[in-house]
Amino acid sequence: MNMARPLSLVLLASCYLLACTRSQPQEQQQRFPMGDYQYSGYNKQGGKIVEGRLSITSVEAKRIGADEVTQIKGDWQLHRVGSEERIGAQEGTGELVGTLNGEAVVINLNPNINDGNVILEGKIAGQRMSGKWSLHGYAGVINEGTFEGVRK
Repeated sequence: MNMARPLSLVLLASCYLLACTRSQPQEQQQRFPMGDYQYSGYNKQGGKIVEGRLSITSVEAKRIGADEVTQIKGDWQLHRVGSEERIGAQEGTGELVGTLNGEAVVINLNPNINDGNVILEGKIAGQRMSGKWSLHGYAGVINEGTFEGVRK
């Protein structure tokens, strides 16, 4: 009986500490990528083809099937600066939807389109997002290049 009470207190304190340490990283992850990014897209040769703004406006944990993922949403405004053809819908404005897994990010610039999606796959580290963009059609990847976004 004398040992049960101290053990119960230790167990209760351990659960409390575990709960606190688990919620803090999720909070930091939710705030980390939000904001505006100065975006530049490049062709395979490294020439700039588009530039503008990507904005991540919401980050939230979502359950998809048995998995819990961090979903990001936002919008973009880009304009063409080169003469590259087959860049997909990377011109004008639109909404974006994606997922965040640690530093890895996957963003669909055209979530409401079934053919001709521009997908960004990369990492967010510090104030910078970078990786590869690719234009996907029914037949597969049509064109690709690299991108970078610097947080404003």
